Amino acid sequence: MARYTVHGRTQQECQDALDDLRRLLDVTVTLSPTDRLGGSWIARAEHKPAPDQEVRGLAVR
Repeated sequence: MARYTVHGRTQQECQDALDDLRRLLDVTVTLSPTDRLGGSWIARAEHKPAPDQEVRGLAVR
């Protein structure tokens, strides 16, 4: 699993960076832009690998 953090001087700058990340990669936002963690604006997202495409166990028909 890959995790990403974006920073910005303003909420809009942080949101724009998060939007770019979401547009370029298949990520899920785990922390919306906030300034409560220490002064600058920060947001987080993560990319979970696709599920295993191999069928295991009994086949469903």
